[in-house]
Amino acid sequence: MNSDERFAKLVDKKNHLRSVLEKVGVGKGHHLVLHASYRKIRSAFPGLTIKNLLETLQKLLTPAGSLIMPTFTYCFKKKLGNSKIYSPDLTPSEVGAVSEYFRHMPGVTRTASPTHSFALWGKVSSEIMSENCPASPLGKGSVLEWITNQPQSYILGMGIDFSAMSYCHYLEIQAKVPWADVFPWDFMGIEKKGVSITGEQILIEVPGCSKSFINFEKYLLQNKFIISFQHRHLNIYYMPVKLLYEQGMVYFKENYIDMLCEPGKCQACDVRRQLIRKMDP
Repeated sequence: MNSDERFAKLVDKKNHLRSVLEKVGVGKGHHLVLHASYRKIRSAFPGLTIKNLLETLQKLLTPAGSLIMPTFTYCFKKKLGNSKIYSPDLTPSEVGAVSEYFRHMPGVTRTASPTHSFALWGKVSSEIMSENCPASPLGKGSVLEWITNQPQSYILGMGIDFSAMSYCHYLEIQAKVPWADVFPWDFMGIEKKGVSITGEQILIEVPGCSKSFINFEKYLLQNKFIISFQHRHLNIYYMPVKLLYEQGMVYFKENYIDMLCEPGKCQACDVRRQLIRKMDP
């Protein structure tokens, strides 16, 4: 295969991806949070690179829209020993290869939260400064609050389920679930503080376990509020944030116990479950 043939094959792959993304609804001026499993995407689009994926999304959205990815690092203060210190420029993302690549792309900025940072491109980067570092990492003042208040805002999931969807943590806080400000990670020897190159930050409403967010996913699918698009066994969600917020307020308030893992299966969830037992008469 000569260089021209290789280029033509690459163009076909990128155009095919673009066609799939357009079919699920991605469009000009949309503001979206991307959660992606590159391993599963590559299986559905053989030969597609992370760069191809992100550049295709940017071209569809245009700079009038926004592309956002979590780049969480979990730089909490340790009770003993040295803590990992968050640097927006240097600390790698702990939540996937796509997010790590994205944060290095031209025009992308990264927020200053030592535990739950985001990489931003497009309109959002002119409205949320790189210094963004709310005490509630995924609550008031966060990138997730910004996306909630935007028209034409979406969550794009590619090869993931709701256990990877950060927006559900924002819903927990907004729905005022009983344990929203109960720190569940004490057993890991860390404190309710983030550590960065600018110093320590006391945190509130620290996100806990996300495994049982799949129960919210099942609820949305069963009631046909969302659709799962399939492409060569790759599961794709393109979900309006407004819909997720409205349904989340109902579901999380009425079924908050379903947001915890079964008793004895998760220490973080057991910590929060103890609070519920104390609240029961």
